Parts: sequence; C-alpha cells; structure tokens
Amino acid sequence: MRNLLRTDFVRLLKTKSFYVALVGVTAIVYACIFLSSGGDNEAAVVSICNTLCSMSVLLVPLFVGGAYMLYVSAEFTGGAIRNKLIVGHRRENVYLSWNLIGLVDGLIVLAASLGTAALFIGLFSDTSALDTENVIAAAAIVVCMLISKLCMSILISVIIPGAKGMLFNYLFTYALLMFFVIMYDAAPDSKIVKILARCFPEGQVTGLNVSVMPDRPWLTILCALAFSALCVVLGAYVIKRKDLS
Repeated sequence: MRNLLRTDFVRLLKTKSFYVALVGVTAIVYACIFLSSGGDNEAAVVSICNTLCSMSVLLVPLFVGGAYMLYVSAEFTGGAIRNKLIVGHRRENVYLSWNLIGLVDGLIVLAASLGTAALFIGLFSDTSALDTENVIAAAAIVVCMLISKLCMSILISVIIPGAKGMLFNYLFTYALLMFFVIMYDAAPDSKIVKILARCFPEGQVTGLNVSVMPDRPWLTILCALAFSALCVVLGAYVIKRKDLS
C-alpha cells in the first residue's frame, strides 16, 4: 500500500491538472479578496472571511474535484490501473489510494489558496471582530466538506469515467446548490433539509458565518465524514465489479 501511495502521489505531481487547479483557485481567491477589500474595518474583514468560507466549501472542492477526476479517468484510459492489478495490488487498495491522494491534493490547494489568504488577512487586517472558536469550527467544517466533495467526485469518476463524469459532477453540484437554495426558502425549518445540508458542501455555502458559532458543528463534521465513508465503501464495491478489459 505504501508503494502504491508513493506512486500515485508522484504521478499526481506530474499532472498538469493539479497545477491548473492550484494556480486557478489561488488566483480566484486573491482576486475575490482584492475586489472585496472595500475597507480595513471589522465588518469588511468579517465579510471577506465569510466569502472565503463560501469559496472553500464549494469552489475549491469543485475545482480540485474536477481536476482530480481527470487524473482518475486517466488511470482507466491509459491502462495504469491494469498495470497496478498485474503487479498484485487489489482493486480496493487502488481505490483507497485514489481517495487518500485526492485528500492530499485538496489539502495542498486549500492550504496554498485559503491558508495563505487567511494568513494575509491575519497579518494586515483588523481581526478583532473574529472569534477564535467560531473560526476554528468553520475551518473544521470546511475541511470535512472538502473531504466529502472529493470522495463523491472520485466515486462519480469511477462510475462515469472521462469528461462525461466531470460534466455530470458539475451539473450535479449545480442541481444540489439550486435544491438547497429552493428548500431553504420553501422549508427553512425542515429537519430533513438541515440534515442533508450537513452532508453536502452545497448545503453549507449559505450556512457558514465566522461571526457566529455554527449550529452543532460536531454533528456537521460527523455527517460529512459519514457521507465520505459511504462514498468510499460504495466506490470500492463498484470498482471491484467493474469491467476493466
């Protein structure tokens, strides 16, 4: 398993899609900060941080997930997965390696874009209006949302490899976003909607606010991780029975 992880990580660092996502997300994040920096007061800082939260639970997973789906799809089209199986790696281990390397990919992009942006804000802006506990809770939710979105993207790329899978992922993301927007407006007190929103980044976009403590952040984290585990188990089942000839 260690050799498999090392091989996949080295291959990831050689793919153009990884650097396109890294540079693209970082550029968009800093462009948003520049356009949102209408002042250095406390309200402006809170507004920028909330914008970063929204971007990190939707934009980063979408960009990274889409780019990583190309990486996984190349395993099928290029025959790399068959070579892994020939040398003795199990299909389940191959799929688990994709998820672990995908998580590393997402965390690198998140740290490079949102992490450096947060550091920049902390050093050069007035952050006295921010509560440390609220920020930590929001950051924990952001990471878990990233994990759930990446696991779902990898699952989709196994079921529908190639550009069709990436297009489906984008359309599914847009459909989920519209669903939660409509449901929040039609049934703001629905327990089912709130539970679903805890599992999907699209449901968290309008819910995170660094100026207030999120509602039961531990439950959001638990639901997101449970959804991620479900995607991994389902993906391992699918790839075990997938025709790779």
